[in-house]
Amino acid sequence: MRRRRGRGDEVDPASDGTADAERRERQSGLRRALREHFPDRNRDNLLPVLHHLQHEHGYLPEWALQVVGWHLRVPASEVYGAATSYSELLLDPPKSRTIVVCTGLACWQSGGEDLLAAALIQSGPDDAASVTTTACAFMCGLAPAVRVNGRWLGRADEGRMTAHFESAPV
Repeated sequence: MRRRRGRGDEVDPASDGTADAERRERQSGLRRALREHFPDRNRDNLLPVLHHLQHEHGYLPEWALQVVGWHLRVPASEVYGAATSYSELLLDPPKSRTIVVCTGLACWQSGGEDLLAAALIQSGPDDAASVTTTACAFMCGLAPAVRVNGRWLGRADEGRMTAHFESAPV
């Protein structure tokens, strides 16, 4: 008796013969890690898995998103949709130096606009630095908030932001 294929039972992307050896090895390693850390393979684990990937890689590589969809039996469109809905999840490798300015109401009213202007000047024209915004960092009691090189600063001012930004290697 042949078993019908169910959703998520498609061919594993690492074994379809099209990926190179390095990619297959990375995918196999990720599949092992997902089976270990997220064995129940249900869609409720999508955000925790994406956060796990972000922590491991610093961003969400495309090849890893494919494996996540396969592991959790979630369509690629849903995985991509979740990955692009949250500002803390990155689809591209992060720059070596970053500033994220909260533009939520409390932060904006407490000086976030001035911090954003200073951050844009600070970053300069080099490709090794990036300045972005987030709609809310959920740190309203510590407004204004900025994330400099991965570390959140509450009650931030231009001096502290600059000191943390310049301390990161280029």
